[in-house]
Parts: sequence; structure tokens; C-alpha cells
Amino acid sequence: MSTSCGKVHKLEDFKDEADGENGAKNDEVRANRMGNTQKDMSKVALIVSLLSVLLLVIFFFGMNQNIAGLTDEVQSLGVLRDDVNSLDQQVVQMQSDIPHEMQRMLAHDIVNEMTMKAFYLTDTLQDESLRVKMQEVLQGLKEIRTGLEQ
Repeated sequence: MSTSCGKVHKLEDFKDEADGENGAKNDEVRANRMGNTQKDMSKVALIVSLLSVLLLVIFFFGMNQNIAGLTDEVQSLGVLRDDVNSLDQQVVQMQSDIPHEMQRMLAHDIVNEMTMKAFYLTDTLQDESLRVKMQEVLQGLKEIRTGLEQ
């Protein structure tokens, strides 16, 4: 956009002249800025990597303690299983050592309990044929009870 008088100049002309004079300086400034930015980014990357390693170590030791705790619990369960087995053997031995008189008393109590439940069932039944059968069951339980009392 220049006129014949030369008073109007293109902006591009000034820009080209400024680039010609300051071009080398601008390139140098840009290179310095890029170098500083790269150095700053490398520091950030180094810090982030160190923090991630620190977190990894913390998680490792946390999990290691959890696993050690679980191992202790599993070992205590083994001991508990042995205790339960020994108690079970003691109960079996006690049941086998019950005197004959005690066994008769237990059987008598069980028959009495069955008789009470049979009486209740007889009262709740609606069907007459079922009531008659329950009366027969009651009679059988009565005979067993008298046999145990002798």
C-alpha cells in the first residue's frame, strides 16, 4: 500500500525490517525460554516420579503389614480348630461314660416330653381318625414310660 509519494508504508515492510534486525535476538530469547521451560519440566517430572516411588513404598509396607496380620489370624484359627477337636473328643468320652441309671433318667425325660407334645397334637387335630391314631401313640408312650420306671 504505498503511494507514489511514499508517505504510506506497508506494515509488513516495518515488520520485515524489525525481524531482520531483531531476528537473531528473538531466536536467542526463544531458545533461552525453551531451555528454561525444559529444565523446569524436567524438575517437575523428577518430583512426580519421586512422589510416585514414595507412594509405592508406602503401599507396599501397608500391604505387607496386612498380610502379616492375616497370617497370624490363620495360624490362630489352626490352634482354635485343635481346641474344638479336643473338646469334641471330651464330649464323646463323657457321653460314653454316662452311667446306666443316668441314661434311663434321660430317656424317661425325653419320653415325658414326647407325651406332652403328643397330647397337644391330639387336642389340635380335627380329623377323628387321626385323633384315634394319636391316642394309640400316647398309649405306646405310656407303656414305654412305665417300662423305664421299673
